[in-house]
Amino acid sequence: MSVLPNQKITLYVETAHGSSIHITKIEDVQDDVVLVAAPIERRTLVPIGIGSRVQLEYKDTSLTGQGRYIAKGIVIRRVRGQVPMLEVRLFEPWQKIQERMFVRVDVLLETTYAPVLDGQIQAVSQCSILNLSGGGLWMLAQEALAAGDIIWLCLPLEQGSIQAYGEIVRVEDGEEGFGYGVSFVNLPERDRKAIIQYVYQRQLELRRKGLIQPHAGGS
Repeated sequence: MSVLPNQKITLYVETAHGSSIHITKIEDVQDDVVLVAAPIERRTLVPIGIGSRVQLEYKDTSLTGQGRYIAKGIVIRRVRGQVPMLEVRLFEPWQKIQERMFVRVDVLLETTYAPVLDGQIQAVSQCSILNLSGGGLWMLAQEALAAGDIIWLCLPLEQGSIQAYGEIVRVEDGEEGFGYGVSFVNLPERDRKAIIQYVYQRQLELRRKGLIQPHAGGS
C-alpha cells in the first residue's frame, strides 16, 4: 500500500468544538511527511494553523491494496504558492481500517441530510432511512448524489439524535427517488455503540412480532 499524489483524501481537523471535515487531495509524499492541498471553502482558505492535529483518510480501490486507510499527524508548515498546501508529519504509518461485520436491520426513519462541500454543510433535505447498521445505512432521497460524495446526517434514535458524516458508496435510481448506500466516516465509537444498541433493540422488536427469524442478521 502506498499513497500517491492526486489521491483524494478526507481531512479531519481537531478543533475546540470537535472536528471539522474537508475533502482535499495529496500533492506530494516524502517519507513520513505528506503535503496536502489546503482546503478551500467559499473561495477562502480554511484557517488550519501550525500545530493542528489531523487525521487523513483515503480509499484504495486497487486489487492488491483495496480498503480504507487512515493516518494521524500534525501540521508542521503552511506552504504558500499557486496551490497553497499543508505540510503534515505523520505520527504513524498508514493503517488499514479493519472491515467489520455489522448486523443490519430494517427501519423506517424520516430524517434530514445535507451534502458536504468544501467542508461546509449545504442545504438540508428530507430523506428516509430504510435500513441501518453500525457501519452504515440505506436511504431514499430526491436529490441526485454521486458515489464518493460526503453527506451529513441526523439519525433520530430513541436514546437521542446522532449527527454523523457518511460517504455515498452505492447509488440506485428508482421510481421513488434515489437510493443510496452510505458508509459512516470518522464515526465516534460512542455513537457507533449507540447505533448498534438501537439496531439490537430493533431486532428484538421485530423478532417478537415474528417479522424476522431468530438467527437473521446482516453485514
